[in-house]
Amino acid sequence: MKVSWAELRSHFDNISQIETKFGLYVHFPFCASKCPYCHFYSLPFDKEGKKAWLEGLRKEIGAAARLVGTGLILETIYFGGGTPSLLSPKETANIIAEIKSSFYHEIREITLECNPEAPPDWLKGWKESGVTRLSLGIQSFDDKILKTLGRRHSLEMTWKLLEKAREISFLSVNFDFMTGIPGETDSTVEANLEAVEEFAPQHISVYLLEELEAVPFKTIWEENPVDEELAAERFSAYASSLNKLGYEHYEISNYARPGFECLHNLKYWHYQPFLGMGPAAASHLGLLRWKNIADLKKWQTGLEEGVLWLEEFFSLSREEWLKEKIAFGLRLKSGLDWEQLKVDHPGCDFSAYEKRMYRLVSSGDLKWSGSRVYIPEDKFLLSNSIISSLLF
Repeated sequence: MKVSWAELRSHFDNISQIETKFGLYVHFPFCASKCPYCHFYSLPFDKEGKKAWLEGLRKEIGAAARLVGTGLILETIYFGGGTPSLLSPKETANIIAEIKSSFYHEIREITLECNPEAPPDWLKGWKESGVTRLSLGIQSFDDKILKTLGRRHSLEMTWKLLEKAREISFLSVNFDFMTGIPGETDSTVEANLEAVEEFAPQHISVYLLEELEAVPFKTIWEENPVDEELAAERFSAYASSLNKLGYEHYEISNYARPGFECLHNLKYWHYQPFLGMGPAAASHLGLLRWKNIADLKKWQTGLEEGVLWLEEFFSLSREEWLKEKIAFGLRLKSGLDWEQLKVDHPGCDFSAYEKRMYRLVSSGDLKWSGSRVYIPEDKFLLSNSIISSLLF
């Protein structure tokens, strides 16, 4: 569907904005090659495609800035993909400058997702462009696992990039790990944890391999499936070891040293406003939700016509808004301030939620401390079913 910016603005004008600050997600949809487990929208990299994306992005930045006007202040930027580390430091600097000149901003964090095969010499340029946080798609410090995952980088590339990041004192570095992978052993986990101890990144993400129905990796999985209990044990091994190394398990899949939590992702979990730019990027402003079409040419054509070409566009009811806020908030170790939630949503009936909540607290699936409700850490892997039991 196509939605004009004027139509979007007419909805936006009628929304009561609780929050005054927002995050901006920029989706760069190109990769040198597509990993067989990846379900995100991406395309083979080519210069003409990148040029078209850059032109479209400039149009979308300008239109989005006019949409939010002075009502919201930009606080975080996140370059995701795809492989945004295919953008040169100069290109990244130009995009950041365009964003800063277009929006009212008090920027506290700019994240760039980066593959380990990126040129180490580019790190200095990215830092100078304003990037404060590198999220490295390391996945594993085991070459066999990298091969299984179809990754392009080697351990040698990873360590060269890390040495450069240390040399230029990058403010914050995140290691992305995957677990529950065919062929993974206890030694794989140990190698990853040893690398964490040696480099001491500020942030760690540990994701279980999942959502394989529509990706080529499903065949690899079916040939060598991983026992669910064993995958859960390894996930728990990360939690235990990272805690001993000084990392706080602040969200189901994320760990950080104090003060280095990902501010942009916290906006999702706190259910705060965010804008998504680029094909397939999603946005959430108040009760409005929309998602750009996952098609570079259609996305660009729409912007040339002065409209957004969307896959979905809808306004949430107050009840739907509350449910989503609960679902996202319970991903955090700190959970939700239940009493504040009731203050923020005075028109909603909380009695049914509280009846189910007491039952979940009695079973140990939820904890209640003061006014806060949260999922205990040893139940994190059951979070989807626990949240579903609370909401429905």
